[in-house]
Amino acid sequence: MRMSIYRNIYAGLGAGSVAAIIVVLVSLPLKSPDDILFNSASVGFMSIGFGAVCGIAWHRSGSNRLLNRRYVAASLGISVAALAVALGAQTQLDNAVEFTVPLTLIAIVVSVVGTPFAARSARFGIWFYRFIVLVAVVLSISLVGQGDQESGSLSLPPPP
Repeated sequence: MRMSIYRNIYAGLGAGSVAAIIVVLVSLPLKSPDDILFNSASVGFMSIGFGAVCGIAWHRSGSNRLLNRRYVAASLGISVAALAVALGAQTQLDNAVEFTVPLTLIAIVVSVVGTPFAARSARFGIWFYRFIVLVAVVLSISLVGQGDQESGSLSLPPPP
C-alpha cells in the first residue's frame, strides 16, 4: 500500500522537527560565526526543511521498505548537498565549519533515519506531526536571542 504524499511529507516534517529541537538545543553553547545568520531560528528552520525534503524523497522512492535503494541514494545526495552548503559557509565566515557541520550531521541522521519510521507508523496521525512542527518552530523562534556573544549593553562613558 502506497502512502499519500501528504502523509510522507508530514512524516518528514515530523522527523525534521525532532531534529530541529535537538539541533537548536545543541547550537546554544556553540560559538556561532555570526549570531544574525546562524541562530536558533535559522538552524531550526533548516532542519525542518531538510525533513520535508526527506519526506518528498521517501515518497518519490516508491517503496515502503525501510532499506530502499532509491531513498538511500536520494538521502545520500541530499546529505552531501547539505554538507557542501555547510562547508561553503567557511569561505565567508570564520569558524563556520565548527558550528555548521555538527548541527548538519545531527539533522541528517535524525531526518534520514526518522522519516521512513514516521511514514510507516500508523500510531501517529498527521495532527501529531503538526504538533511537533509547532513545538520546533516555537522553540526555534523563542531562543533566537540566545547566543554566545556579549549582550552589548549600553552605558555612558566615564566622566572626564
